[in-house]
Amino acid sequence: MAYLFRAALDTAGITVSVYRVCDGEQALAFLRKDGVYREARTPELVVLDANLPKVDGWMVLAAWQRDERIRSVPIVVFTTSSNAEDRRRALELGANGFVTKPSSFELLIAEVKNLCTAFLT
Repeated sequence: MAYLFRAALDTAGITVSVYRVCDGEQALAFLRKDGVYREARTPELVVLDANLPKVDGWMVLAAWQRDERIRSVPIVVFTTSSNAEDRRRALELGANGFVTKPSSFELLIAEVKNLCTAFLT
């Protein structure tokens, strides 16, 4: 999905720096600037997969909400789920948005444009 997200950005002509981590532990370390990420830039937006390995996206979101150092970074949950309960859970945990992964590349491009317009302008 990360490759498709990057391709959608490129196709839409949106130039932004993208940083990718492989699991929830790395996501929290990156946001907190721990260890190898101590020199990392603070992101303007986090697009969070709810189904991350090690520490899932829900746990990342809960930890993000409790940590004042990183809570100001907007997070949008980007998931395969269209379940209303998952949407409610994400928003209760403080997510700034909830997006169900689109079924086509064209819809992904539109969703990427919407996210960038909403959070990066």
